[in-house]
Amino acid sequence: MALVLRRVFDEYHRYMTEYRDTRSLELPLVGSPWPVLTIVAVYLYIVLKAGPKYMENQKAFDLKYVIRIYNAVQVAANGILFLIILYLLSIRSSFSYLCQPVNYGKTREGYEEMYIAYFYFLLKVLDLADTVFFVLRKKHSHVSFLHVYHHALMALVTYLAFIFVPGGHAVMLGVWNTLVHAVMYFYYFLASYGSQHSIWWKKHLTRLQLLQFIHLGLHFGIPALFGIDCGFPRVWLWVGFLQAVFILTMFLDFYFKSYVRNRKSSRKA
Repeated sequence: MALVLRRVFDEYHRYMTEYRDTRSLELPLVGSPWPVLTIVAVYLYIVLKAGPKYMENQKAFDLKYVIRIYNAVQVAANGILFLIILYLLSIRSSFSYLCQPVNYGKTREGYEEMYIAYFYFLLKVLDLADTVFFVLRKKHSHVSFLHVYHHALMALVTYLAFIFVPGGHAVMLGVWNTLVHAVMYFYYFLASYGSQHSIWWKKHLTRLQLLQFIHLGLHFGIPALFGIDCGFPRVWLWVGFLQAVFILTMFLDFYFKSYVRNRKSSRKA
């Protein structure tokens, strides 16, 4: 057993030494995996065990104004990052949407991609607050498997992607995700005022999310399935493809149950 653990540790050390991007070693939260692992572990403990247990005999917190500020910050942060990524893509004629390698160079373009990936990772950490708000407001039905799985896994996978592939073909994930999140948090902001338009937003937001994962499945799947090689690590193409397909499957199930089946039931009634 000791030999197995030693081998695992040696392989981990070798992989982190040979393949991780050393430019980000001094940035907060990403120098080692322990900070993000601790954050995700505490998040899961709070939203799945400690939080619900504490709220059993507590009155739901009124976080209306806190959540409005949080939603506004998310809209601004995601919207600005989305526009920055679009601008950088628009001025780089050499960017390939079929297969794009990561720029690991210590150049302006290389650091631009790295810092975009870093701030995107920070947004995934900030997203974890969503579930905490649900627990404190006793909205336990909102704390679904899809919700918790998506938030926790995105924080972990985004961290790993940042230290190994900060940019390149994965940039498209940032484009879609920041756009969807800017729209989503704007919907949440409207819903906090009881806007009648929020119902319209919710249905079309789900459709936008479906479109996101369909495109990302193609974006990562085409080079992965057809063996297109541009230097972007093949394993990360497969991670992006399989994750997109899995999340797409769960969102399709949610869309069918929420809109298609309910609509049929309403017509029969």
